[in-house]
Amino acid sequence: MKLITRQSLLFFSAFIISGASTVFAADEATIQRGKQMYMSLTCFACHGQEGKGMVRKRDRKSKKTGNWKYRKGDPMPGFEAYPKLAGQNSKYLYTQMMDIFEGRRNNGMSAAMLGIKIMIDSTAKEGDLQAVADYLSQVRE
Repeated sequence: MKLITRQSLLFFSAFIISGASTVFAADEATIQRGKQMYMSLTCFACHGQEGKGMVRKRDRKSKKTGNWKYRKGDPMPGFEAYPKLAGQNSKYLYTQMMDIFEGRRNNGMSAAMLGIKIMIDSTAKEGDLQAVADYLSQVRE
């Protein structure tokens, strides 16, 4: 009986993991549908364009003092508690959305998402929230 070497085990593990990631990758049509739903459900109003957070777009100095009022990338006042969603794991994002909408999660700013539950119930179809999660998982900073 041959012993499995550590090198062959690592190679086999890498092969399985890389194959699994391509099986679960969302197709381009799902990504586009997710992007459209992200915009139509007004998710961007709290989480920013493409889920990158509500951040300042440019640096600004005070004309009187010459000190910085804010810098590019700083959170906008009032939006510090809303998370950045871009690049997160799709399964994680979907689970968090479902936990909020089904009442299993009610901490932090999750209550704010209940305001869009009416829109989701009236406009979202089967798989749309998963498509939003797939879209956000593909966005890179």
